[in-house]
Amino acid sequence: MSISFSSQIFIIANEKGGVGKSTTALALIDWLTLNSQPPTIIQVDRQKRLENSIGKDVLTIDSDPKAARLAPELETRRFSPMLEKIEVSAGRAPVIIDIGAGEVERFTTWAALVDLEEEFMEWQLSCHLIVPFLAESEAIRQAAWSVKRLRSALPQSMICLVENQRDGKISTLHPNSSAAQASEEFLAAWRSQSIQLTLPAIPGNSWRWFETTNCRFLNVVDMTTADTINRTGLSRADAKIVRGDVSQWLVNIFDEFDRTFGVVKG
Repeated sequence: MSISFSSQIFIIANEKGGVGKSTTALALIDWLTLNSQPPTIIQVDRQKRLENSIGKDVLTIDSDPKAARLAPELETRRFSPMLEKIEVSAGRAPVIIDIGAGEVERFTTWAALVDLEEEFMEWQLSCHLIVPFLAESEAIRQAAWSVKRLRSALPQSMICLVENQRDGKISTLHPNSSAAQASEEFLAAWRSQSIQLTLPAIPGNSWRWFETTNCRFLNVVDMTTADTINRTGLSRADAKIVRGDVSQWLVNIFDEFDRTFGVVKG
């Protein structure tokens, strides 16, 4: 099925860091770009990973821990440019919002204050809440908490749970493990209400050679062997292996996006 996503917004979030939010966002950005629908990109994160990889077109909203303590109302208002960016993009391009670790509570507080869902309805936008998690108990608990908070602010949104298999698969965990029990206790109820997507592990952790240089996935696919050697510092054989690992992984995750969201039509 071919779908245009110009009226779609994707919010990628988990209160816990290191679970694959920005990796998911980068892959989704490249998937949409490859299918002739480059998205509007917003990141709520001091690390600015998407801005560093994509460029200045990314709207980055920094967190300010001091403002959160001294002037909470100003800290919340920092989200205001997001609404203007979404309004300009509505109906023209898909929107991706990457919510950094520790920002879900602040974002949902702001979303409730401005009645963000009412704006989405007025602009005829459909919202997907994309929540990645690892096969680890705390990541799972925080994923469930994040879904609950996001859904309370955006009750009409569709939930997409993303199992990041970087550190293993939940299906292979011992039933008595803390992660397996957390999955059953905290995520079971949400699974029946959600789309489920798998983020496969990148073989050999090969992405690390490119990630530190603020590379995009599509850049890796287009690299010559010489470019890969220059960027990674690896030998010719190893450079070809890591480029192949990342390229094949991208094919797999693009297949997941095709299956989950449908093939994009520009």
